[in-house]
Amino acid sequence: MPEQDDALTRLVQQHVGRGRRLTFRAFEEQAVDPITQRRISKSTAENVAKGHQIKVTPEVLRAIAAGIGVDLGRVHAAAIRQYIGIEVTDPFHTPPGDDDTVVRVAHEVGATAAELEQVRQVMDSSRPKRDSQ
Repeated sequence: MPEQDDALTRLVQQHVGRGRRLTFRAFEEQAVDPITQRRISKSTAENVAKGHQIKVTPEVLRAIAAGIGVDLGRVHAAAIRQYIGIEVTDPFHTPPGDDDTVVRVAHEVGATAAELEQVRQVMDSSRPKRDSQ
């Protein structure tokens, strides 16, 4: 398994800190879970930006997404990559906004395109065939 990837830390660092769009104070003030209204603490805000381990909960991840102003899915994907060591991708490369079903596959970080092609082939072979009548 590859070394730890600090994906969530990097995502936060892209938005928070010196020379960035947000100061730590602004991040902390905006980092409120829109469902529970819970805020992350100043220490949690600093720890995630410095790459220290934090207690990951749905509330914390929603607050981080709100704090940096990005889609919750990006925060989820970064947290999964950093804390669990897998990534979630679309082996079908579905274009954004496509109304078809989107398949996401969890796999080891750094899986090759050939490895993901095997997943795609399995998924394609399991689809029902249309009648040619």
